[in-house]
Amino acid sequence: MHSEDIKAALRKGFKSLAAFEIAKGLPTGSVKDVLRGRASAATESAISDALALPLHTIFPRRYAPPIGADSSTFVDSTPQNGDAHRLSRAAV
Repeated sequence: MHSEDIKAALRKGFKSLAAFEIAKGLPTGSVKDVLRGRASAATESAISDALALPLHTIFPRRYAPPIGADSSTFVDSTPQNGDAHRLSRAAV
């Protein structure tokens, strides 16, 4: 999602980015920092909640779903070899 779209959506709901930050208890300037590329899980999560969109939709470079997964809850179905674990080997 483009940063201008994110800012526009937040301004529609909160009148300004500063008002959004105050309403969510975020540090001043945190939205601008996130939109410029600085990681902040709290701010990103607050933006995701406010826009009602998953994180990987808003910030695809930071929260990309696993390759080949239909959703962000990918389950590895690779068969496990019991001999592969170090604790399953017999003591020598």
